[in-house]
Amino acid sequence: MTLIQMRYFAEVCHWQNITKAAEQLHVSQPTISVALRALEEETELQLFQREGRKLMLTSDGGRLLGKVTHILEQMRQLEEDVHAMAHHRNLIRMALPLQLGTQFLPKILGEFHHLHPELELDIIESGGISALQMIEEEKLDIALTNYETGSNPKLDYEQLSTCEICFVTYPEHPLAGRESVSCEDLAEEPLVMLDSSFLVYQEIHELYARHNKQPRVMHYSPYLHTIKNLVRHQLGSTFLARPAILPDDHLAVVSLTEPILLKSGIITKKGRPLYADDKVLIHYLQDITRKL
Repeated sequence: MTLIQMRYFAEVCHWQNITKAAEQLHVSQPTISVALRALEEETELQLFQREGRKLMLTSDGGRLLGKVTHILEQMRQLEEDVHAMAHHRNLIRMALPLQLGTQFLPKILGEFHHLHPELELDIIESGGISALQMIEEEKLDIALTNYETGSNPKLDYEQLSTCEICFVTYPEHPLAGRESVSCEDLAEEPLVMLDSSFLVYQEIHELYARHNKQPRVMHYSPYLHTIKNLVRHQLGSTFLARPAILPDDHLAVVSLTEPILLKSGIITKKGRPLYADDKVLIHYLQDITRKL
């Protein structure tokens, strides 16, 4: 069984159609048909059965596809690693969650780009939980994010700072002038919150659960600006990491009587090599964190 046969097989499985697979692979339909027949003869397995215009996998075909997909992913990673060893990684895929992005993104897009114009950054703004998952799945190279104390053993963590989760509301709110608020104070508070891809979601739900309460969440959103706008319009209050609130947001930030501190730092995949360009970005992030 050759890699070419595996690629043809996987593409036909994806489209369930030889014509479409041929278009995507830029080869002729007969070429794919011959390769699939040869694959079935070599494996002595019936891999497909035809249903109308579609080619449907048999149970044997499904099992083979699982193994082929794994091999093709390993080959893709090998090709990427070999290329990176021969060249600097000029494209760095990075996660920068929204709550930290308010501080870091202007510097990265401004000063860092000016200092290192040869480096291209593909920055994804996501929640911390999503960022860690994408690092583990090697869809990203680096994440600068908040994370929990219970760390994933498949990832490497370099803590840069800690940040506090706070109660955030509009200036006219009765609790806006308080130094701190408790879970009891907020038991009936209408809330708008970042969704479950963010660590703040998990931490706040755990806080309420410890007090046998449930947060009154009116709306979840993955967008920080949406949450801030809803609070400004007095449609609810929220919880955010303190760095997410800027002076021109004109929002009131109140500490919790039971402090919730998140670690913030640089996350990479354990065992995956860091290349010269990755290290340039990491050193820059370390430097600007010290200056904040």
